[in-house]
Amino acid sequence: MSIKTGQIHGREAFIANISSRLGRKAPSSTPPERPFRGAPEFYKEIERTTDEKIELFIQNWTALTGKVLVVDEAEAKAGIAAWLKEITAELKVTHVSRWEHEGLIELGLDEALAEAGVDVVPWKEIDSTESGAASGADNSSNWVKRSELLKRTERCQLGMIWPDYTVANTSTLVLQCSPERGRSVSLLTDILFAVFRADQLVTRMGEAFSSITDGKTNGSDYASSLNLITGPSRSADIENDLTIGIHGPGKVYAVIIK
Repeated sequence: MSIKTGQIHGREAFIANISSRLGRKAPSSTPPERPFRGAPEFYKEIERTTDEKIELFIQNWTALTGKVLVVDEAEAKAGIAAWLKEITAELKVTHVSRWEHEGLIELGLDEALAEAGVDVVPWKEIDSTESGAASGADNSSNWVKRSELLKRTERCQLGMIWPDYTVANTSTLVLQCSPERGRSVSLLTDILFAVFRADQLVTRMGEAFSSITDGKTNGSDYASSLNLITGPSRSADIENDLTIGIHGPGKVYAVIIK
């Protein structure tokens, strides 16, 4: 018997076998009802105060071996700089990659790191005269500029980011990439240092997704990638042996500005 491409063969027998294993006399002729979709209403109705969301995030983040600093806005610049310098000294960090984010720039962390002898690589296009590209190359192309930026980022041990949203229930950082906010900063480095305001905390993942999709009508309105980071990189692909830091940062730090 000839089988056409895309034709399902033996479907009825396969379903009947599953049905018999489940103790049913015959497969159901109608699909089961699905009166509920998505999160149940009682879950959506849960409301938490800002302090409750902060505590929930800390509980989940630290359970994943992450470390958290909560600092008042008035003390943010000095407090974050001191903690960052302590981390870079402890972990012997010499190069830091940073998102070109206004919040991180305003904190003046570049100057604090420079005092500690740490070089900072902002995620922004590098001028062709700085790139060291071979003569005759098309230095005006985005690829040449981005390629050199990737090379510089690969040498960095720590990446600084400012997530768009943070999910308290799962201690997840929600990152939308852009030309100034490259995903390589949070993927290529060994250490992740995230800074965000307390009002960016949401309780549930669905709240972050709703804000991201709000007002967007087509695919071109979205960022080219959406990264969800929950604690350090974990992989157990080989013989279920858990390994930390293989596909991303192995150490994660979070700063919450109240």
